[in-house]
Parts: sequence; structure tokens; C-alpha cells
Amino acid sequence: MAEQPQPEQQPGSFAIPQPRVEKLNVSAADSLSLAAAAQEYRGYLSGSKTALTRSWWDWIQVHLLKWILFAFVIWINVWWTRNVLRMVWLSGSTGSYFHLDNAVLIALVSTSIANFLALVIVVAKNLFPDYPR
Repeated sequence: MAEQPQPEQQPGSFAIPQPRVEKLNVSAADSLSLAAAAQEYRGYLSGSKTALTRSWWDWIQVHLLKWILFAFVIWINVWWTRNVLRMVWLSGSTGSYFHLDNAVLIALVSTSIANFLALVIVVAKNLFPDYPR
């Protein structure tokens, strides 16, 4: 067998290769899925029922409770609007002892409409954010 010639180097010196850094391409969905899988695995290793059902409670919190909160906000707004309309109706009815000045009625109706729209928009945008794709 013929021996291959080795490149000659000076004693005590060696070649350092250039580092290679590759960009890691992981989507947000993949990283969230891996994080959930790791959390479930840690729960399985702990042997605790609470740790195993944690992901289920997180799902309930994320999906069900936000719809309940949104329905509650809508219900409160409908209730308030109904009461405002009743006050306006009673104030304009003849023979009623409940009367409000025109400026008060305008302020009541306009602020109620603004509050209704603003509250629904703010709650909806924060509960159901539009994530960039």
C-alpha cells in the first residue's frame, strides 16, 4: 500500500476552518407546536394529572372564555342602549313626568353610540387579533 503524502505543516500550527452559520427557518406555527409538544411531554414525565390537562385548560381559556367575554360585552351594550332609548322615549312622551333637556338628550345618545362602538371594537381587536401571515 502506498502512503499518501501529508501536507507539510510547521510544528505546533494547525488550520482553523471558517465557521458556517446557517439560517434557521422555523415558522411560528411550528415553533408553537413544538412548544406545546414539549410542555405536554414535561407534563407526562411529571405524572401529575394537572400537568397533563394543562393544555386542555389553556385551549378552553383561549377559545371558549374569549367568546363568553365578547358575548357579555355585547349584552351589556345592548342593555345600556335599551335603557338609553327608554329614557329618550319617556322624555319625549306627552303625559310623562320624566323630561330631559335637548342638550342632555343629545349628549346621552351621542356618547352612548360612541361608547358602544368603541367598546366593541377595542374588545374585538384585543380578543381576536389579526396576526400577520
